[in-house]
Amino acid sequence: MDYDKYDNQENQEVRRKRRRSRRHKNSGCAGTMVYVIAVVGASLVIALAAIFTANDVFAFVKDNAMQQFYVSENTKLADLAKDLDKQGIINYGTVFKAYLAVKGDSADDVLAGEYQLNPSMDYGQIIDKLTNSSSSDTLQITIPEGYSVAQVRQLLLDNHVCTADALDKVLNQYPFKHDFLQDEKPVEEGWLEGYLFPDTYEIYKGNGSVVDTVNKMLNNFASRYGSEITDGANELGRSMHDIVTVASLVEREAQRDDERARIAGVIYNRLNNSSEFPYLQVDASVLYGLGRTSGKLTDEDLKSDSPYNLYTAEGLPPGPICNPGYASLYAASHPESHDYYYYVAMPDGSHLFASSYEEHQRNIATSNAAQAQAASENTDQSTEVSGE
Repeated sequence: MDYDKYDNQENQEVRRKRRRSRRHKNSGCAGTMVYVIAVVGASLVIALAAIFTANDVFAFVKDNAMQQFYVSENTKLADLAKDLDKQGIINYGTVFKAYLAVKGDSADDVLAGEYQLNPSMDYGQIIDKLTNSSSSDTLQITIPEGYSVAQVRQLLLDNHVCTADALDKVLNQYPFKHDFLQDEKPVEEGWLEGYLFPDTYEIYKGNGSVVDTVNKMLNNFASRYGSEITDGANELGRSMHDIVTVASLVEREAQRDDERARIAGVIYNRLNNSSEFPYLQVDASVLYGLGRTSGKLTDEDLKSDSPYNLYTAEGLPPGPICNPGYASLYAASHPESHDYYYYVAMPDGSHLFASSYEEHQRNIATSNAAQAQAASENTDQSTEVSGE
């Protein structure tokens, strides 16, 4: 055997294996290096994106340049993301939308108008400015006597005082501390009914001023519900809640000042003789329970299942049906003394009063005839105008 030749072949094979091993090692090292570079690069990109996003959300390092930002009518917070981005107040509209979605503020309304915003504000400050801002502009607004809380709410919204979201939170959730409200708690929808005193107010526009606006009305009530009314209530043995409730019925039923105390007297006569007159049968209360303020009541309406239906529910309704003015509060605390138990309306806003059911039926007939005559005259006048 040629051992030298064999040794050479063996050595060559060993050298080939070593070269292949080195190539595999080099290839593995190169692959690892590429992977590491890719991971580091991706991490860097993610880190930079996170830094830029965080900077936009929290405004760590951003330009300080106050800008005027205009919001049109009926706009939601989420709808402003694109305009905020376009104007440079934020850099990432999609991130702003995601932020709102997480906070649950996407559908919040923003009051129309101009806002002073700065890119140096973080997302929270921008949202707070848009949803809770107060304006330096004042508005004079008159709350008519007999308006319900729902009507007061709509009046404020119609005058663009604030957004619906901000107003509803204050009316239905804000725990006002007035002493006279403590018996009306817990705080819930409608709990301020009767206590938003009708008057003319000078108020600031903006969501941030809503608490102050409602507070003015409550403070006015506290001021106007003075010793004369308190003394009258004590003499009647009635609570403030009762007086305000009766006053609200009087406010919605009476159209003439000289009849307020007389109508209050009818209500108390029935309350004081509940065995014979268990039902007050006040139409205005039925309408309130139906969510209405006017219109004729049908037989079906008078059978409605509502604690405000005083044809089926005994005694007073659960609470006031509107916000009464001083004249009605005084009448409720100083009712006229008489023996009337019934009244029916006439076309001119006055009422016919009766002590007995028979007399009341005659008054109803008189009222119906007068109503028919008034309707006929209105029809004739309308025909004359259209024929001219």
